[in-house]
Amino acid sequence: MTTKRWNIGIDITEQDDETYACATLTTADGVNVTGAGHAHRSPDDRSIPEVGDEIATARALTRLSHCLNQIAVRKIAPQQHALQEVVELNLPWELPE
Repeated sequence: MTTKRWNIGIDITEQDDETYACATLTTADGVNVTGAGHAHRSPDDRSIPEVGDEIATARALTRLSHCLNQIAVRKIAPQQHALQEVVELNLPWELPE
């Protein structure tokens, strides 16, 4: 059995009522995958900074997950046409370049 460990680094930036998170994964074979997330606190909400951190981070990890999935799909898709059908039918987000 082989065990691998992938580590994800998360940078969180807060400015006023905005929180931004960037999640980055570097795989053992050198593939870098990044996802970004954003949270905005409504003026009517209490100021609880960790909530913004959690929401922005969750969104960044979701985006990272989608990007990682697309990298795998690109590797197994026999041709670009098949990949485009998968993206259009099941994955409404934009592919990373």
